[in-house]
Amino acid sequence: MQSTTTKHPTTMQTKLTHHHLTAEAVNDEHGRAILLTQQDGVEEPHCVLVHPFQLRAVCEQFGIIASDTQAAKTIATLQRRMVGLRDRIDGLAYWMAKHSDHQHADLSYETTQLRALQDLAGEWCEDFDSEQSAPALESDSIAAECTSAPAAQASLL
Repeated sequence: MQSTTTKHPTTMQTKLTHHHLTAEAVNDEHGRAILLTQQDGVEEPHCVLVHPFQLRAVCEQFGIIASDTQAAKTIATLQRRMVGLRDRIDGLAYWMAKHSDHQHADLSYETTQLRALQDLAGEWCEDFDSEQSAPALESDSIAAECTSAPAAQASLL
């Protein structure tokens, strides 16, 4: 795949060549357009002039790119799932701090892994709208309460 950019005094045109197909951004009397040229052997090349929205609609129709509504739906689904995962991790961290038998068992590895998951989930959900996600629990205080093992306490500082 080759891509070249040619500058003209009044417009900038971008030209893409992929095998025997050339796509070139042009301006005609109707505005922006894309000129597709296919060279097939020694015959005259076949040319089609399409509006960028037409080309996008064709690509969306055949699943080459996602439409804006598809992308928005996918993003909303992933956000909902991430927030649910973060909430479960926060709930587990809270349970370990308040109800587990960490006084009599060494859960330093589990606590360290849980803290790492909690940090990742919090980071991944940080940019979501505040009304979509519940406020996070205080992870520092919960993680500090989860174990009395010296190694785990040192890693939490």
